[in-house]
Amino acid sequence: MLHYPLIKISGPTYFEIGRDYGRQAKELIAHSISDYKQVFAMSSDRAWEEIQEFALSFVGITRREMPEVMEEVEGIAEGSGFPLADIMIVNCRYEITKFPKKNECTTGAILPEAAKDGKMYMVKNWDYRVGIMDHVVILHITQPDGTRIVGLTEAGQVIRGGLNSHGVAMEGNNLQSIYDAWDVGIPTTFVRRQALKLDTLDKVKELFCEFPRAVSCNLMAAGFKEKQAIDFEIHPKGTDLIYPEQGVLTHANHFVVQPKIHALQRSPRDARLRELLMEKHGEIDVNYIKCCMADHENYPQSLCRHPPIPTQPLFMRSITVSNIVIDFEEQVVHICAGPPCTGEYRTYVL
Repeated sequence: MLHYPLIKISGPTYFEIGRDYGRQAKELIAHSISDYKQVFAMSSDRAWEEIQEFALSFVGITRREMPEVMEEVEGIAEGSGFPLADIMIVNCRYEITKFPKKNECTTGAILPEAAKDGKMYMVKNWDYRVGIMDHVVILHITQPDGTRIVGLTEAGQVIRGGLNSHGVAMEGNNLQSIYDAWDVGIPTTFVRRQALKLDTLDKVKELFCEFPRAVSCNLMAAGFKEKQAIDFEIHPKGTDLIYPEQGVLTHANHFVVQPKIHALQRSPRDARLRELLMEKHGEIDVNYIKCCMADHENYPQSLCRHPPIPTQPLFMRSITVSNIVIDFEEQVVHICAGPPCTGEYRTYVL
């Protein structure tokens, strides 16, 4: 049964955190870089050296706006022994792979009014390529200020989603708008890492509404202290907020607030997840959430994804890479490696 490796990292500075991570994950980072070389050779007319140059163009704005995250990335390069340009490609892969267009991921939040025993959850099915499944990692980070974070990412990337010890959680989905461009802003992965450093939902809201961006993304955040969740539809010209209805919030890969700016085929997954969650409103628990995320209605555009195009190379085919269920009250995350209909969950303590 597939399980993703857990890597525990810490250090007195963000650079040292990154170096610790790079040292421990060196072999997995090699898989990650090799995978993206293969992907771009098949899907892009740009040479690896041109992609390296583009990825390095993000360094200046990131160093200025989020210096600690940039230090962490530089530490990953130092610890792993790979050039910063290659580590930046892995961390900017969302911006680089925005073209051609694609659908990825379903997220949701369940507030106490909708959950059993007044608990609170966040959930995500991470839909991407089969090819990353040999280098997905679970990170447990202890920051210099003592903040702890646990969540998922690709080896060589900073953490891209999860829960921190302040009760703040966030996850993301792909969004593509008519305004997206091959241009420079703060990479989305860096923004997600920055959010997990913060101690209140208000601070996350300020970050998500204000950071400079060249492409669209959807970010969902929740705060256990506030007992609230917010979805952020982010595009180069602004940010639109969506709040829970009856304690349930779901999102997939299309713009809800401004559908006219949407550039992808509309997905049924957010509506399907909401429908399933509302069937047990007031009684939703971890086991029921896991069942919901294993749903196959509307296949191949189902919540639980499986490789649907046999003519594609296997590493390029779409699959649910993982499911994560965040339990705020218990301060744990339940993670399934691979599609939740067949995978096995393990529980990781914050």
